[in-house]
Amino acid sequence: MRIIRTGITRTVILIGKYAIKIPTMRGCTTRDMRGRMDGFAHGIIANNSEYLWHTQEGFRGKVAPVLHSFGWGLVQVYPRCEPLPPGAEAPLLDPDPGDHKDDNHGLWNGRVVWLDYAMD
Repeated sequence: MRIIRTGITRTVILIGKYAIKIPTMRGCTTRDMRGRMDGFAHGIIANNSEYLWHTQEGFRGKVAPVLHSFGWGLVQVYPRCEPLPPGAEAPLLDPDPGDHKDDNHGLWNGRVVWLDYAMD
């Protein structure tokens, strides 16, 4: 198991062949309780956004699919993807999520896909 806490609004837990995204309480605006609740709410919104977008016609096959969503976005399960190989380019999405960091993309079933494609 590996826990990735570098996201602003979500924590990713890698277990076996799954990636689990949960909202974080770190706070995305301030470190007080208001900021922590703001970050947590944005994490739920991000999970719900990806749940809605992964089924859309222009996104299927270009994003890591949501396998299961529990608690209205509290816990979201995805297939675990491999790291992006050097030189690989992510597919274009319309609308564009805008966050083009290399670690927001990965390999799933031999295809380059978006791993973080939430749009609020």
